[in-house]
Amino acid sequence: MASQPPNPVKMPRDTPELRRVLETACAEVGLSPVGAELIHHYSNAVYLLPAERAVARLTMGAPDRVYRSQAVTRWLVEQAQVSATVPLPGVMPVVDAATTVSFWVHYPQPSSGRQFTSAHLARVVRQLHDVDEVPFSLERWEPLASLHGALREPGAAHNLSAEERAWLLDHLEDVGSQVRALDSPLGYGVIHGDAWAGNLLWDTAAGPDAVVLGDWDWVSYGPREIDLIPSWHAAIRYGRGQDWADAFAEVYGYDLARWDGFATLLHMRDLVQLTGPLRRAGDSPAFAEVLRERLAGVRSESSGAVWRALY
Repeated sequence: MASQPPNPVKMPRDTPELRRVLETACAEVGLSPVGAELIHHYSNAVYLLPAERAVARLTMGAPDRVYRSQAVTRWLVEQAQVSATVPLPGVMPVVDAATTVSFWVHYPQPSSGRQFTSAHLARVVRQLHDVDEVPFSLERWEPLASLHGALREPGAAHNLSAEERAWLLDHLEDVGSQVRALDSPLGYGVIHGDAWAGNLLWDTAAGPDAVVLGDWDWVSYGPREIDLIPSWHAAIRYGRGQDWADAFAEVYGYDLARWDGFATLLHMRDLVQLTGPLRRAGDSPAFAEVLRERLAGVRSESSGAVWRALY
């Protein structure tokens, strides 16, 4: 049997360009890049800095979003007891023409390979949604902002035909209008914006079952249903099954599938899942194949299709 190629997210390929950005940023803030290891690369590249017990996240552009995510998460942890990742104390993000590098506390992960459940995620999302307000001016959530951004990037655009890009841009406008027209039974408040189980980390220092939620780039003010749809999407598209969605609903206290806006949000989440592969399709055949699979599924509106995950 042929061996499987390395997972391009969990076993990413380092490049001189990424390494140069990391080392420049570390030098600017006085952190050591000695032994730095690229441990994750999807929309963001994440380096472990073992000498600093920290991680560095390299984000395309978006300095305002990164600064806001650090301020909000620091406040959520300190003032609202939300289980969120926290920035490295006293270290500000470094911004260049194309990349924002931010530094965060490292949460060492156990070697047991124990998997997160949707109940872990639901507990953190419930904590967040119980926060009435934060002392920050949050952007209002906009549907499909991440995919709109990717379609504007020249490198990502090369991974689509002209016809595909034109179709997607038109379709995004249609779906965005449908989403904006929905009522929100759960109301508006602080939302994470990308609350799926892949953004969880074990917080072993806090206890054997403690987790924190990371990747707060899309924290905003919006309908709380946005933080629920990833769990139902995972149940359907990534083969987690109905038990996954049911466990989330039980802990959070609301069954999203009973809402009449569910199908619209599910399709929106399908589109969101094009963003990472679209940006990375030129880097790896695995990303290119996943992009083709997901785009075909979106265009055919195949509601029951199970997609391949790269996480």
